[in-house]
Amino acid sequence: MAKLQRLSEVSVYTRNLKLAKEFYTKKIGLKVREEDRKMGYLSLGATKGGEDAGLDLWQPDPKWGQEFYDQGTKSIGIVTGIGFQTSNLEKTVEQLAGRGVKVEKDSDTFARFWDTDGNVLFINQELRPKVKRTGIQSVSFVTVAVRDEQKAGAFFKALGFKGRKVPGESRAEGSSFTVYQLGPKGTAIMPFTPNREMYDDPAEFDSDTAHIGEETGIGIEVNEIYKLQDALLAKGVEFKTKAEARDWGSIAARIYDPDRNAYMFYEMKK
Repeated sequence: MAKLQRLSEVSVYTRNLKLAKEFYTKKIGLKVREEDRKMGYLSLGATKGGEDAGLDLWQPDPKWGQEFYDQGTKSIGIVTGIGFQTSNLEKTVEQLAGRGVKVEKDSDTFARFWDTDGNVLFINQELRPKVKRTGIQSVSFVTVAVRDEQKAGAFFKALGFKGRKVPGESRAEGSSFTVYQLGPKGTAIMPFTPNREMYDDPAEFDSDTAHIGEETGIGIEVNEIYKLQDALLAKGVEFKTKAEARDWGSIAARIYDPDRNAYMFYEMKK
């Protein structure tokens, strides 16, 4: 049956892949999952394998073509929306600060840190952890800016994601938001609609709003991609690029959500 199998990758762009690798492995504690120096690509994870997405580091290269090179270069030094999970936020923040990482705790369950390129990533504490363990355990979520969270949620459900409510941290008392996962241990997509009331700095609202309708850097592994493409076209899903063989060993396509945020689907060629 043609379907989405897992959210396999989330991308971060860097000016210097060697320095970024050193930062994420030695200071953040991630493990190398895959590396292709020729393509300027490196996949990292909290563990060497797992059901969560790999954190893919990319150093933009003109050989990608002008569109992708410009997009990658523009994506250096931004708020990535990528969140890691820990079961002990306080000790993890202390550990990272002790290693020289610029990290700030926003609440008892949420923090952010900056990498060597100024990219911002998040850390959230697992809800009701059975055992508190210092360090990062997984890539838990990636946010996507949208105009309408309910409309975005319906789109992800149509793709086969399952919705799960999570207690809100920065919203009104007692509120919650919804994340979408392909499996209970997989990395979740969290659509959110920027609201001026959420921001102390109006420039941050403008910055987040500007991310609506862009390449998300999210890659999703699928099977039977051509059958899946036909099924999604029948549902009215818009494709940025149709499925075609790529020189890196896959058949890949790109789709748009209702706000024209773009996602990559791919199937590895056998």
